[in-house]
Parts: sequence; structure tokens; C-alpha cells
Amino acid sequence: MKFEETFDFDYPANVILEMFGDEAYYRKKYERMAGKSPEVLDVKSAGDKFSITVRHALDATNMKFPDFIKSRIGDSLYLKQTDAWQLDQSRGRIDIDIEKAPVEIHADMHLADTDNGSRLTLAFEIKASVPLVGGKVEKAVAGPIARHTQKDLKLSNEMAADYAG
Repeated sequence: MKFEETFDFDYPANVILEMFGDEAYYRKKYERMAGKSPEVLDVKSAGDKFSITVRHALDATNMKFPDFIKSRIGDSLYLKQTDAWQLDQSRGRIDIDIEKAPVEIHADMHLADTDNGSRLTLAFEIKASVPLVGGKVEKAVAGPIARHTQKDLKLSNEMAADYAG
């Protein structure tokens, strides 16, 4: 299943990209979102390329998953997420592996300046490898992922103030 999300930042692309290329931003963001320290599995930074892989948990009780998904993942949703950026091109990719669920999530990202800041466009693709009900699982995951993405980006917009000064 494919869908697209956008988010408008209050800051220009160069400020947001500076933040997206900073390991400290990801650590702080995940701590603020989940209340627990994330486990940083890998960080690579070379020139205009930056990537970070983080394992973190989310409270799944309020994520409005259907019962057949809730029974599989329980109260906590454990994610292994890799954010990779080609900073000089304002392009990136997110790869998310949901533990205990046969679901893969990918999003290609593009950040562009606007009149009042910048806009991030995320082109999501969700794949569920569940025979006969894969499409149903993909649709069930799309809503909570879209809501979580908006929450994540609102927090990121607040955090960008630290990079704008």
C-alpha cells in the first residue's frame, strides 16, 4: 500500500537538514516521544551522507490498531528505524521494521523550502507478508503510522528552534 504525507516546518530547509544530520536530535526526540532511552544501533556520517538506526518502543495501547494486530504486538510496539539522508540533495529514506509483525515500512523523503519555512514530503510504502489478509494489515497499519508521523514531525518542528539560532 502506498500513501503520501506532508508536513510544513516553521524553519527553512537548511535548518531542518542540520537537525536531521545530528545524532543528538534523534536521541532527544525518541526520549521525548517514548519516555525511554532509545537504543542507537548504528550511526554513519560522511560528508553530506548521514544515517542512524535506532531501536525504540512506542505505547501501542493508544494507536488504534485492530484487535488482530494488537494481539500480536501487545502493549508496546518495538521498532527498528533507519533514517538515511543525502543532505546536500534534501532527500532521504526511512526504513522501519516492526518487531513481532510481518510488516515493512519504507518512506522516501524530500524537503523543500516554502515561503514560510519548508515542507517535508514522505512517500510511504507498507508491505505486509500475510497470506490472504496482507492488504487488510497494510490498511490497518497505515492510519496509526500516519498519526505517529504527524506527532513525530510536530515535535521535530519544536526541536528545530534549537538549530535556528
